[in-house]
Amino acid sequence: MTAEKARLLSSAVIFAGCLFFGLAAEGQNPPARQPWTTSRVQGSPVAPEPFRLAPAFANLRFQLPTSVEESPSGRLLVTQRDGKIFSFPNQADVRSADLVADLAAGLTGELAAKGVSLFDAELHPKFVENRFLFVCYVHPDGGGQTRLSRLTLTADDAPRVAPGSEKVVLTWPSGGHNAGCLEFGTDGFLYIATGDGTGPNPPDGLTTGQTVTDLLGAILRIDVDRTSGELAYVVPADNPFVEMKGARPEIWAYGLRNPWKFGVDPKTGNIFAADNGWESWEMVHQIVRGGNCGWPVMEGRAALRTEVPVGPTPIRPPVMDHSHTEANSVIGGPVYRGNKLADLDGSFVYGDYITGTIWAIRPNPAGGYGVRTLVDTDQRIVAFTQTSRGQLLVLDYDFTGQIYELLPSDVPDTSATFPRRLSETGLFASTAKLEPAAGVVPYRVKVAPWNDGAAAQRWVAIPGTGQIELSAGEQPASYPEGTVLVKHLSLPQASGDSIRLETQLLHLERGTWRPYSYLWDEAGQDAQLVDPAGASRPLKPAGLAERTWRVNATNECKLCHNAGPRFVLGFVPNQLNMTPLVAAGVFAKPAQPPADDPLRLVDPHDPTQPLEDRARSYLHVNCAMCHHPGGNAIVSFFLRRDLPFEKLNTNKGTGIGTFGMPEAKIIAAGDPYRSVLLYRMAKLGYARMPYIGSQVVDSDGVLLIEKWIRSLPAEAGGSVSTPLAANSQEAGALKLVTADRRTDAMFDTAVQTLLKSTPASLALIARLHGSNLSEQGAQSAIGYGSAVNSADVRGLFDTFLPENKRRVTLGASPDPQKILSLTGDRARGQLIFASDGARCRNCHDASDRGQSIGPTLQEINKKYAKRDELLQHVLQPSLKVEDAFAAHAALTNDGRTVTGLVAEQSDQEVVLKTAEKQLVRIRRAEIAELRKSPKSLMPDQILSDLTAQQAADLLEYLRSLGSGP
Repeated sequence: MTAEKARLLSSAVIFAGCLFFGLAAEGQNPPARQPWTTSRVQGSPVAPEPFRLAPAFANLRFQLPTSVEESPSGRLLVTQRDGKIFSFPNQADVRSADLVADLAAGLTGELAAKGVSLFDAELHPKFVENRFLFVCYVHPDGGGQTRLSRLTLTADDAPRVAPGSEKVVLTWPSGGHNAGCLEFGTDGFLYIATGDGTGPNPPDGLTTGQTVTDLLGAILRIDVDRTSGELAYVVPADNPFVEMKGARPEIWAYGLRNPWKFGVDPKTGNIFAADNGWESWEMVHQIVRGGNCGWPVMEGRAALRTEVPVGPTPIRPPVMDHSHTEANSVIGGPVYRGNKLADLDGSFVYGDYITGTIWAIRPNPAGGYGVRTLVDTDQRIVAFTQTSRGQLLVLDYDFTGQIYELLPSDVPDTSATFPRRLSETGLFASTAKLEPAAGVVPYRVKVAPWNDGAAAQRWVAIPGTGQIELSAGEQPASYPEGTVLVKHLSLPQASGDSIRLETQLLHLERGTWRPYSYLWDEAGQDAQLVDPAGASRPLKPAGLAERTWRVNATNECKLCHNAGPRFVLGFVPNQLNMTPLVAAGVFAKPAQPPADDPLRLVDPHDPTQPLEDRARSYLHVNCAMCHHPGGNAIVSFFLRRDLPFEKLNTNKGTGIGTFGMPEAKIIAAGDPYRSVLLYRMAKLGYARMPYIGSQVVDSDGVLLIEKWIRSLPAEAGGSVSTPLAANSQEAGALKLVTADRRTDAMFDTAVQTLLKSTPASLALIARLHGSNLSEQGAQSAIGYGSAVNSADVRGLFDTFLPENKRRVTLGASPDPQKILSLTGDRARGQLIFASDGARCRNCHDASDRGQSIGPTLQEINKKYAKRDELLQHVLQPSLKVEDAFAAHAALTNDGRTVTGLVAEQSDQEVVLKTAEKQLVRIRRAEIAELRKSPKSLMPDQILSDLTAQQAADLLEYLRSLGSGP
């Protein structure tokens, strides 16, 4: 077929697709969708993760399980949140589990209605002799208390709890954060995790984290084999606070928020806990005698409540922390010791409930800890355990309720062939014209989420003739393997043209949804695959201020596309016009939602629709992927469309702060300027919502939510005197700034009056978003607002400022002298390095050349012994590139490009070590050109997101590693 014939055929296909949608809209019967046969979106652009998850017991599912434990007989015990404990043999084909106990069975009346919450169960080390099982759960008696109880189990093959055998060992007040993990140490004592006893907001509401006078926010250590007077246990004599007056002697370590699970190294006795963070960080702590983990003074490496006095021992930083761009609710596991997964021996394994990622940390020669990602999953990880066979089991909470086994990966490495350009994916017949390939079907959503002003086009691509079964009730949707959902973003221009920004893919590979982004070139002809760490592109929109387009990191994508909202956000029944998609054969069982569907959505900006429906639709699409009842640990209110307003839990204050608003609530009905939800929507920087994925405030969204909150009936008797009360000075000033007749002096005075309070400033901001001020007046108000001392007020004006006038990070052109003039802190720098704040550890190991791309950090220190030389190398990696570390690009005969360092070469082949640390072998006969790049494989602007102080801290840590032996 000639190129011209191919072009004409492609055009005919596109025309037929357009005609088809026209026919579908008219109710006619168009031809079925052509098969999509051109897909090259197969495998992954990075080397496969070293491990995978596989169902360990395919026929077993549990209802909200919370822990899994192995008994000496080899049977496994699983606890459920509702108080039930089950056991079953460790056999892959097991089909049912036996009930061991039901802790809620004896409750009656009001207590039965409240139920219990069971967190963990732990067998006594001498279980074969004494049959003791310890459980930690919330009992509703007395308004709710957390109990550590001892149960006695029968000696049957399928054991049951002996009637009346429960012995309450210890109790403490229950709250939102109960933790509840139980583990016996190698010393024979029982270690118990407690939370800080309150919900997510405010942070440490009881201010208990730094005290040792109660049992909250701590790891306890007790001897349950002895009793002391009325106590059902004995406090070991070497506990750290035994002699401290007023302290609870049971405490071993403290300063924790909600350490849901921790692990004990059976070889060394070392203890590691994964602790849930608040708004920014997730932490892994080594638990030591008297250790202070910092909560709430610190959240990971970041100062939080600095007004709280530090406890009786110094704060120890976490051994690892993850920002909320890569983790959101960490769950501890075991320190693995076994032969089945020998590569993990001595590693503390932990995961994340929200993103499904599993990591392992292990000490490194530099004295810190190295971390590696084991596998990204779709599971809602809630617990781990290691069996006597060396199996490492992973428990899912509410996505499947199943138990999985961590196994070495058997996934082939497709990184060399995965399409690096959008034109190589097979999704488009013409990428430059965005003409979809045959079988790739366009669709629209009823409510488009805010994309920082970008417009979106969407397509669904199903390999072959496969079909999708959308969800029905609790039944999840079913997508054929290899399905790709495509969203293309472009920025409209006043001229009618648009700037092509990025094309996002959501790809179903081996049962897991994987997000990818392709960033368009300035010519708008093709798009390049973005690294998992994300990317940025400067924009110069016609007639508008310069700005930066940010492409999210992969884990940022997963914070929304996860098991909670079922991964796929837009291709769902309440978002789709089903008619054309049904006619195209996209669905196996078409189902149109009923007209009274509680999830019904309307266009938020259609003034013909009821205001309530518009606002709730907007919040559902933009916020409910996190703010739903199954959301992460910090979510305390909900914004799903199907929940009645009174069930949203928004009629309350918020722990993140009031930002200067009197008696602030999440939503203060009738008063938008006391509503934290509106405030956080209207600002950038700290406390912005959404905190990922958006750097531009949605003016229309702010105005919609302001109008909706104003329309809500105010609480009876709940009037609060705010600066905007009728006839107040601020109310008069607000009228004046939009009045036709005023002098400049009157205007300036009115603006400065409004800027004295957050509510009045928020009201002024709403007028700016609504373009209610003259152009001159708006610029004047922005100038005054961005200069005020109050950070609460100043942050509202950032969105109206050019980026170069906002908070200064190093950016694209850092000043080395500014960094060198600062004194760096090694400990802070280590945390920045470990948490990937500067992305150094992606390529550079401290001393192991095999784990490094290019030189190790010790080698770099040896070469650049002076501080300024090392900084220059980091800031200008391509200034001087040694031949041994020069990047090469191999262009193959079939059009592929493989980039990396030359690891080996011969007359027969070239071996390149890629940025993903993979060795790619290419035969010389397949190489059209081997091109040496003048650019270092180390990316430019690697410190661009750091402040000068953070860069100085990181530099100090890198230099501390020395040059090795």
